[in-house]
Amino acid sequence: MHPKIETEKAPMDELMQLVERAQKGSGEAFTGLVRRTQARVRAYLGRFVRDKDIADDLAQEAFLKAYRNVSSYRGEAPVTVWLLAIARNQALMYLREERNRRLNEPRPLGTALVEWLADAIDSQAAAAPDHDRELKALETCMSALPGHSADLVAQYYFKRRPLAEIARATGKKSSAVGMTLLRIREILRGCVEDRLSSAGARP
Repeated sequence: MHPKIETEKAPMDELMQLVERAQKGSGEAFTGLVRRTQARVRAYLGRFVRDKDIADDLAQEAFLKAYRNVSSYRGEAPVTVWLLAIARNQALMYLREERNRRLNEPRPLGTALVEWLADAIDSQAAAAPDHDRELKALETCMSALPGHSADLVAQYYFKRRPLAEIARATGKKSSAVGMTLLRIREILRGCVEDRLSSAGARP
């Protein structure tokens, strides 16, 4: 019977021991580090990247970067903090690339969502409460959308499916789908503004 692996609450000294062994060239030790921290890293990335596959890819990239730079870790911060900082940087780079890619696309909500998320990650280091409130307001408003509306937003803005493709799949005209997205966008915008206003923050 295999021993139970702690994925989120491994003792700090145990994680440090794994890092120290990895610094001496033990690939097995680094694999153990990944096993014990991957759930927390993926959950952290999931706060900023809704697509699970992308979040998983970013987690893999973060661990790969950690492996390449493990020799530079000096213990100034706890191991998990070090790993989450790397993950944060990976997510920020991804969101900035998405924001730049979307600048020339006629999808203002998609651009706004990505900008809000990128700014929210930046705000963690700067401890800016306004950005955190914006992200929470957006997440709350998104979660309050009816199932079909949330799915439509995900298909168009996050999975980037063409309007015509969505229309064919739903048996509707592209113009009708476009109008629905416009209404959802206005609902989200108003919801976010109302929540920020009631919290004493400006959007």
